[in-house]
Amino acid sequence: MTTSVSSKLTLITEQQYSVEIDMAYTTNNNFTGRPVYTSADCYLHPAAAQGLKRAIALLKPLNMKLKVWDTFRPREAQAELFRFMPDPNYVSDPETGVCTHCRGVAIDLTIIDHYGRELDMGTEFDDFRPLAHHGNEQVSEEAQRNRLLLAGVMNIAGFDTIDTEWWHYQLPDAMNYPIIRPNEMP
Repeated sequence: MTTSVSSKLTLITEQQYSVEIDMAYTTNNNFTGRPVYTSADCYLHPAAAQGLKRAIALLKPLNMKLKVWDTFRPREAQAELFRFMPDPNYVSDPETGVCTHCRGVAIDLTIIDHYGRELDMGTEFDDFRPLAHHGNEQVSEEAQRNRLLLAGVMNIAGFDTIDTEWWHYQLPDAMNYPIIRPNEMP
């Protein structure tokens, strides 16, 4: 397992973790319409990486996998995202918010089937409407079931949800983990 010099972050690879990785903010395929950072490497705090392994193991008997869109992000990237979406219900303010992604304890993801197709979750990733909220009854029953499956797997694996984004999971007590500073980044 590869970690940063400070051992605060663990590299997550498709081969080691049996996940699909599609880091959305390194492409134009995100709500900003452009890349926010350049490295497509996927990093998590070691405790979050262990939780991810548990989630992967829970889905394996169902012949399903996880697709990861975002994990650790530098504080500068968080500031850029907040400039585009200055609503702390969806994007944490890097000056005053918890910024779980900047701590390496948050992950944005979905479930894919054995053909690599994303399960229907009712909205796309980065949809900042009430339709993307957990418990929204305006999405199809299938999407509600799929969201509950993802939430259940991630909860059993040790992650919490946030109400406004079905794709976002984070370790409990995120404030107990320090924000990763530029000199500590991989």
